Amino acid sequence: MNYQRIYNKIIANAKLRNSAKGGSLIVESHHIIPRHCGGNDLKENKVNLSLREHFVCHVLLAKVYKGTPFHAGMCRAVVAMSKRGALSSRLYQSIREQHITNLKKQVISDKQKQAISQANTGNKSRTGQQWNEDQYTKIQNTWTPEKRLEAAKKSSEQNKGEKNGMFGKSSWNKGMTGGKNFDYPKNRKPRGPHSAESIEKMRMSKLQYHKLKREGIANAV
Repeated sequence: MNYQRIYNKIIANAKLRNSAKGGSLIVESHHIIPRHCGGNDLKENKVNLSLREHFVCHVLLAKVYKGTPFHAGMCRAVVAMSKRGALSSRLYQSIREQHITNLKKQVISDKQKQAISQANTGNKSRTGQQWNEDQYTKIQNTWTPEKRLEAAKKSSEQNKGEKNGMFGKSSWNKGMTGGKNFDYPKNRKPRGPHSAESIEKMRMSKLQYHKLKREGIANAV
């Protein structure tokens, strides 16, 4: 199949349509010779295509430039356009597989590696955040016994409100659970034992929590 001839025909029809003023067709600007292949932004190298024509033209360009150094760029353009809307699964699979193959074969020069390294300098989104001691202390203090008690009171009030709101209403499953509750302990995955340090921390946290709870109740009375 002559993909170049089909592409040229779509461009020619679009140029004829663009010469006529008016119309309610939604169009997008398209570079006849892609910029990736040396095309410019001049008016002579642009044409208004319908949404479907625009996507089809980029698919055709990916096929026209197959086997050339520009093929990887054409595949990237199709993959980028596919995020805007739905397309056939077979077509997407074909272009996407070729795009992945091109990425595997791609050779990055030392100059490109240096540019990527400079661009990622100070960027913690990929390398992970490095915290200092003050930040660690702040994180550890975010869930203190006082805040746990406050959250428990808030949760209790919310549960009470939800319970009153559902009073007199039937459950969504009409009382049918659909499973066997007595099988749950047998199917439950075993949990590894806590260390002695973890057990002591949990014990002290519980003691502090209940102490604050008792003091809160006594003060309320």
